[in-house]
Amino acid sequence: MAISEARARPAGLFDRLASTTSSSLEDLQEAAQLALQVEFTTIPVYLTSLYSISDTGSHAYQVLRSVVMEEMFHVNQAANIVVALGALPRFTGDAVPVYPGHLPRANPETTPQVGLYRASPDVFANVFTAIESPAQYGAPPQGDNYDSIAQLYGALIAAVDAYPGNPFSTTGVPGRQRTNIYLGKFGGDVGEVVDKKSFHVAVNEIVEQGEGTVPPEKPLVPVERFGTYNHYGKRTDGTYGPILGTPYELSHFLKFREVALDTANFPPTLPIISNPSGSDYTNPQARRLAESFDDHYSLMLRAFEAAFRADAPDPYFSVVLSIMHRVLPHLARTLMTTPAFADGDGAVGPNAAPAWRYRADRRRSVEELARELEDESHRLPSTAQGHEPRRYLEAALAGDQEIVKAAGALRL
Repeated sequence: MAISEARARPAGLFDRLASTTSSSLEDLQEAAQLALQVEFTTIPVYLTSLYSISDTGSHAYQVLRSVVMEEMFHVNQAANIVVALGALPRFTGDAVPVYPGHLPRANPETTPQVGLYRASPDVFANVFTAIESPAQYGAPPQGDNYDSIAQLYGALIAAVDAYPGNPFSTTGVPGRQRTNIYLGKFGGDVGEVVDKKSFHVAVNEIVEQGEGTVPPEKPLVPVERFGTYNHYGKRTDGTYGPILGTPYELSHFLKFREVALDTANFPPTLPIISNPSGSDYTNPQARRLAESFDDHYSLMLRAFEAAFRADAPDPYFSVVLSIMHRVLPHLARTLMTTPAFADGDGAVGPNAAPAWRYRADRRRSVEELARELEDESHRLPSTAQGHEPRRYLEAALAGDQEIVKAAGALRL
């Protein structure tokens, strides 16, 4: 997440947390919110590359998809920690990631610049593995200006352990924890956080599933026992799918490194612009589609916040997951097959791509978004060149229409 000087949190947050005399519950809440933002910042980065991969059956696509699902688990688990500390998780306003930039509060000298890139072996190697790179064995916890995500969590753990008594509660808090979440094989067991012990379990799974651990006898071999009974990967017959009986699940770091090294088998990708800005498009259709994507994304973020508020209707399944799984992927691919510039060729590019911008000034109900997509579908050409965008846009519209049935004219 790119954070300007004005938007950065006050320096010394984790210095205060390390002090038993100056730390407060509000400091713990802020540190947990930081962890939540770090986890969420990676999702649009990974999804942009995922959507740009043409072959959805390829190993690179399946690996990246598995990581995205696990990151969604991390976000939900981090949000539960925020709720248990007595605060409400924030996904809007200054909590929204802005690209390109660095992870929130990360050390810019030792961590990668993250952005919205077309998938390639170099992106897997230089961005994705760098994001998930494990801390060296014995590396100290780092909260402010951290060198790795694992060290950030180490600082959060140290702060929670040093806090007198139990800072977690499930009563009298304004939020609700979410444990009724199933993200499939590639998710995790989202647990309720009620005390320091359950907090340790939650954070341990996040860290080991992502960066992996580094035992002293085998540095930088982040493989953990997460598969238990099966693991998705290349089977002996050359196909990709579940391998029963595999005891290990690769960490995100190792998954990404495996793909980055297999350059000969990297799949074809769509010719999109990296780190796009919708205002640069001269193709009016691309600009309208980019705005529609941002409007859907903004609605999803507002719904995500509401999903953790105990006093609000629950839009998690009807809006959040529906937009993420049934609308945004198809809208993204509509953009990615649409020329960014007037009179362009979608088969050659450069094509548009989502910028993942939060629009506080454009609040649309799902009904309004569906009507706008329907109007846009009438503008698409019926020629062979316009076949792919039309197919994707119609799928996105179908997703909107299903959300309307489930959520009505919900305005968030």
